[in-house]
Amino acid sequence: MSTHVTEQTIDAVIGRRIFTVCWFCAGLGVSMLQMLLLAQAWSVSRQALVPAFIASAWVIGSLVGSRMRTTTRLWGGCLIACILLWFVGPWLVSWRLTRLPTAWVSGCALMVIALLLGAISTAWLFQRRPWPAARERIALARGLLGTTAGLFMVWVLPAWAGLVALACLIPLLALDYQPAGRSPLPTSGSVVESWVGRYWSSDQWQLQLDQHSLSRNWWWSYLARRSQHSRSYLPLTLLASSSAVILGAVWGAMPTPFAAGLAGTHELAKLGWLLGGQIVALVIGTCCVLVARDVVGLPDQLLPPSWQARAFSLALSMLVILGGSLVTLGLPMLQAPWWLALSLASYTLAGAIWGFLLPRLRPSLGTVMLTHRHLLPGQGMGLTDTLRLAHERAQEVWVTRRFATTEGVLIAVLTPFVGLLIDLYGSVDRVLIIIGLCFLLMLTVSALVSVLRAGDGHQRSQFTQRRSRVDYSHVRPAW
Repeated sequence: MSTHVTEQTIDAVIGRRIFTVCWFCAGLGVSMLQMLLLAQAWSVSRQALVPAFIASAWVIGSLVGSRMRTTTRLWGGCLIACILLWFVGPWLVSWRLTRLPTAWVSGCALMVIALLLGAISTAWLFQRRPWPAARERIALARGLLGTTAGLFMVWVLPAWAGLVALACLIPLLALDYQPAGRSPLPTSGSVVESWVGRYWSSDQWQLQLDQHSLSRNWWWSYLARRSQHSRSYLPLTLLASSSAVILGAVWGAMPTPFAAGLAGTHELAKLGWLLGGQIVALVIGTCCVLVARDVVGLPDQLLPPSWQARAFSLALSMLVILGGSLVTLGLPMLQAPWWLALSLASYTLAGAIWGFLLPRLRPSLGTVMLTHRHLLPGQGMGLTDTLRLAHERAQEVWVTRRFATTEGVLIAVLTPFVGLLIDLYGSVDRVLIIIGLCFLLMLTVSALVSVLRAGDGHQRSQFTQRRSRVDYSHVRPAW
């Protein structure tokens, strides 16, 4: 019996490819559903503020969904049921809404649907499965390509958007209903998984922090302590969080009014140019990764010391290109289709390189320990060190989760503000230019602060060296 099960088990390499394709299709389907929901919100009031509020509700739902744990089959079934209720619901209850303000009812209903879809889709996509995780490049491609692909499908082919989105969800849903014996990895909660986690996993100690016993600003002390070993850890953390908040608010509020403006001038073909430019940029980025795979390696590996300074400079230059691309997307003289495609392609390529370099320049504690594992036997690591390492990892997990939560809340708050700016100025392009210039200004101020701190640190080191070189030749011993 065990031989038969082993023969029917899918190979790990083939399983990764199957899961990667299914997960990418499901991610595109969720992006189409989000853009379809925002398009319906735009049709309610023709103002950018309403879709911005719906996008904020989706972000809040995603934060809730990232904390929820249950079976993937349950989440997949709930997602399909919620989508069908969203599609069929208006026809079922329309006869009861004749005496109520339709705009307010539609807006509230869409916000509730956004909360549910955001929570369920996030919990379903990022739930742990007995399959190898999706590749890093696929996750970056889905994050960078999903919005434009959803816009293209919803605004160019509106009659087929819902059906195509459901068709994209079916492969991953069918994969979740596969028998557990055919999965490449042991199922969650099984005896095999417990044995592997006990004897082969590096995370043998799972600790939880007691928040009441910690000081109020202990997390800042933790970041400062990590920065002592890696000077770029704290600046990269702050830059990554601030960039995620600004760019997340932009791409939550901008796409729907932008597509609506193209529809009003009968220029929806530009969406095809934008999507094509992003695809070309991702292909170029993939080729660059393949050429430099001996240097960058896997996400759980550190960069070679000789390449870390160059990689840090390259990552900062990618942030500058991101801000400049936002400005060029809004310039009136660069609104030709090929110019827009080039601007969005540069944004996509810079975003892909930034997302690819960030985890390698700001590695996790587990990655650092795995890289320097050959030094541990000579240092006599014992049980106390193992517990301390587990405590450090628990702190890292808590700080990472707190940063993600803060970023999500700030994105949900700033997205309606961006939508309000679009309504006040009456132009998406003008707001894009303003936000792009503010983003570049933030990078300039950050660079100046870093230079001043580096100069101050250099002066302190010189002063310390001078004090250590005081001449004591005139001092004579008392004896």
